Amino acid sequence: MIALLAIGATFTVALANLIYAIRNNRKTAFVNTVTASRLKWIDSLRDKVSTFIAVTARLIDPAMASSEPQSVNMLLRERDTLVHQIVLHLNPNDPEDQAIQRFVEKVVALTSADSSNPTIPGLLVDLRNATQVYLKKEWTRVKRESKLGEQR
Repeated sequence: MIALLAIGATFTVALANLIYAIRNNRKTAFVNTVTASRLKWIDSLRDKVSTFIAVTARLIDPAMASSEPQSVNMLLRERDTLVHQIVLHLNPNDPEDQAIQRFVEKVVALTSADSSNPTIPGLLVDLRNATQVYLKKEWTRVKRESKLGEQR
């Protein structure tokens, strides 16, 4: 009788351990997937914004205005593509995301109207700084979620 009780207790403990291990493995796999996806998203947004700033800086360069119209058109096409890619990376309901989108749209509006506008370089710096703060917040969130093992 004692041997049967011991076998039953061992079976119960082993089953509980199996259930715990399965749940923990699923949770870990989920956190790893979300973390990897977020890190790719952060890198992609960083690349898009930095390229947008570089392309816009080239467009507002007075030496560029006198160069070939074909290269200016290529830069304009690249800038316009980057605008849409940046906007599609952002959350339409988050105020910080919307601030970045407004900076991008304001820069495009000013460069389309007058590429010699003196406020454009300052806007590009503001865009860079806003993106830097935003990406730092997201990176902190990724680290916190990976430590806690849950998405927030």
